Amino acid sequence: MRITSGEHKGRRISAGNKSKIRPTSDRVKESIFNILRGEIEGKRVLDIFAGAGSLGIEALSQGAESVTFVDSSPQSIKILKRNLENLNLQSQAVILRLDGLKALNRLEPGFHIIFTDPPYLKDYAQKIIDSMAKSSVLEIGGILVLEHHKKEGFISPEDKLLLLKERKFGDTVISIFLKRV
Repeated sequence: MRITSGEHKGRRISAGNKSKIRPTSDRVKESIFNILRGEIEGKRVLDIFAGAGSLGIEALSQGAESVTFVDSSPQSIKILKRNLENLNLQSQAVILRLDGLKALNRLEPGFHIIFTDPPYLKDYAQKIIDSMAKSSVLEIGGILVLEHHKKEGFISPEDKLLLLKERKFGDTVISIFLKRV
């Protein structure tokens, strides 16, 4: 995997054992950050189900103030720490070994952007939407980026989360929401 833009553009990061970690492809990541152009710099970002940290590291490369990475896998945390060290980004990162859904209810409010890339075909998309509708971890006017499998449907409460854009890449779908209240 490589960083697609920003200060560390072109630098490679490790994805680890791909049978355990399903990293966001460079093509999908590039599309996400093209959509979010101008929204990252100076923002507090949360990367849930972070894996090797591809999305959060890309945000740091584009000037995010800080990124909190959340993953429950010791293997993912180890790879993530190594990636941050190799890019000298540890001072802007917080790493939490915690279940992604639990993190949405336990973390302090005030994140501007949340990336979620949960395991596919395990009904996480709806669970994340439901948690985000109740949680205050994402500030009003903040952006939720949900990566999910095309077969995973969800119902979004539009009074709380407005679907702004959706992009499909093979089996992967990126859904981008605006937090309303």
